[in-house]
Amino acid sequence: MMYDLEDCERFSKNETVDFIKSDGTDYKEYSIGEDEFDEANSRNTEESIDEIAYKNGLIPMDLKRDSCTADNENILRKLGRVPSGDFPWIPVGSLGPLIIIAHHDPLNEDSWGIPDILCVKTVINRDKYHCLLEDLLSRLDHKPLSAISPLDDFNLPAAGQNPISIIEWFIDNYPLSLDDKQKWNNLIRENEGNEILGPKDYKGLPRHYGVAFFKLFKNIQCFNPEEAPPQSLFPEQLLEKHVVYPIHNSDSFLYLLSQSPNIYKFEDEWLSEGHDPIEIIPILADADSIRSAIAKNRGMTFKSSGPLEVGELYYSEDQNLLEIDPVEIVNINPLNPNVSPEEVIKWILFKAISERGSDLHIEKYFNTSRFRARVDGSLKTIHSCSEEQLPRFIALLKNYSNMSHQHQNLQDARFGMKIGRKRIDVRVSAMPCRKENQKLTMRFLDKQDGIKELSELNLSDRQSGVVSSTMNRDQGLVLVTGPTGSGKTTSLYAFINSINSDDINIHTIEDPIEYEIEGINQTQTDEFHGIDFATGLRGLLRADPDVILVGESRDEETATAAINSALTGHLVLTTLHANDSLRAISRLISMGVEPYLLGDALAMSQAQRLVKKLCGYCKRAISVNDRVQELFYRNGVIKEPTNNPIFMAEGCEECNGTGFLGRVAIMEMCSVDQTIAEMVSSGASMAEMRKEAAKQGVLSLYQEGLNQVILGNTTLEEIAKLSHFGSMS
Repeated sequence: MMYDLEDCERFSKNETVDFIKSDGTDYKEYSIGEDEFDEANSRNTEESIDEIAYKNGLIPMDLKRDSCTADNENILRKLGRVPSGDFPWIPVGSLGPLIIIAHHDPLNEDSWGIPDILCVKTVINRDKYHCLLEDLLSRLDHKPLSAISPLDDFNLPAAGQNPISIIEWFIDNYPLSLDDKQKWNNLIRENEGNEILGPKDYKGLPRHYGVAFFKLFKNIQCFNPEEAPPQSLFPEQLLEKHVVYPIHNSDSFLYLLSQSPNIYKFEDEWLSEGHDPIEIIPILADADSIRSAIAKNRGMTFKSSGPLEVGELYYSEDQNLLEIDPVEIVNINPLNPNVSPEEVIKWILFKAISERGSDLHIEKYFNTSRFRARVDGSLKTIHSCSEEQLPRFIALLKNYSNMSHQHQNLQDARFGMKIGRKRIDVRVSAMPCRKENQKLTMRFLDKQDGIKELSELNLSDRQSGVVSSTMNRDQGLVLVTGPTGSGKTTSLYAFINSINSDDINIHTIEDPIEYEIEGINQTQTDEFHGIDFATGLRGLLRADPDVILVGESRDEETATAAINSALTGHLVLTTLHANDSLRAISRLISMGVEPYLLGDALAMSQAQRLVKKLCGYCKRAISVNDRVQELFYRNGVIKEPTNNPIFMAEGCEECNGTGFLGRVAIMEMCSVDQTIAEMVSSGASMAEMRKEAAKQGVLSLYQEGLNQVILGNTTLEEIAKLSHFGSMS
């Protein structure tokens, strides 16, 4: 490791270390003398980071982590180049197209060749800086930065430009792909004629871009609330009312995120309650991101709730609604005998949701009762209680769901939950167990986060092209296969929502309707009234649909009806249980579907699985050894040895020590061209179809999983759990 003399306060007096020479070419030993040591430490403690930041017009930052996230590293690689010295600014975040960087010395000029106008500079303490620097350098050892930056010939924006001109300047100067440039040019046309007074007035921009462009236009301080630390200074109701959030406070200053530089109303209300005056420094930030920070501070998530438009979720109010106050619930101790069963249940539901649980299992376990949440595919116990308390808890949840209290019956029901601004639909299943016990299983459906855009599905360029061309067909059959809980419904909703518009009639038949979407006609199966998948599909053909989604093709009758619909001018999407995309073909044939009909109808077949996604805050880079290189090469995901690292799980506060945060979809996607269609019709073997699919560029689930390892999204251990191994060919 190389050091300069400014950093001698990191070491002990008279300690001998290697320092870089001024020419940067070699080293010399240098013994830190007492005078230099005292001078350096005096300089370091002379001013706090609050004073340094205030004096230089920067933002002090309270970073909790000691590592540079992968996202921070990626934006550095996109904009930067090899630094000119050994102590550059550290990337600690992003704000749309801008990079947030940090240093203990605001006068340092080494920002990796990135122009100041694209940087949001913050101040951190010296120890934190060196921890981050050491971590970043270890990452760059695996894959060095380029010596040339795309911004080396950067043109600064001319003074006095109007806001739309800022977007045009951005398109001309920022490293964008041709597709991205086209999208931004479309945004210019959409914003033409709009009066832009603040970040929210930019129409159609991704989150944070309005704030970033306003910084370029006005050169004001701004920040990303996603990087904000937890706060306990202000009541959450006050923060929500004024849409503000504190990111740093000292005895003299308070740095406050705000959607507007005008914070007088907040300040007046705070002072009117008898609090001491303090200088408040407003920092511009995206309003929805501020609300997300407030929600995250109490363990929840928030999504913008603007006007309801085509493609957005519709909230049904015809079910029971359980309201949970996040502010009150965090003060509940579920082990306190004086806490009521109702409060304990609310606490358990809140904890399961706040830890990103998808399901909650409530069951007897030996002589106790346990509550287990499924987080990122794995079950974890979040609460235990005595065996005697379980019937009371089950009775409460059955009341919420309007279920019968008969313990010997199989029952399914649902109720709604509202936690702060968050709306969640809960599906409840009651199952009798031994000795007159019952087990309840609850599935949480996030009403605000359930519908994904295609861009959120982690599709490769080839897969994006396949989906786009398939969904723009006027007829054909689209199969999505995979086990329960593999994200099939999420993918199907994203597919149909990508074409959801006024000139297309989309109709679904589902069991149950998981998410209600504006602009899409949705029908739920109902055995009592004689509506199943097959009869419902035949019925909705009389409703003049363009696109049809059938929740599942469970039998020959439904599968045949779906294929006939796909052959008569409709685009039909459905799910099936099969191990991979091509086995779905043999599965349908084994159900009794004629091969020649299937060959004519099939447009696309997709298999998918969900695997745990590495935490972007703490994942650690490791070198690719010869064994892994051979694995990649043998499976056709690399053609020559790679110097890029792969990553392993580490564990931090953000991911609760697991090393994983969320899940990522692995998709095997086969577009059915004329050759494969003829092979299906003629009854070709699975091996023959695999070879043809490989020529088309189709990768198996395992190969797609290895690509996700190379991209740094998951680990080899996670991919090894996939049920299908090997390549298509």
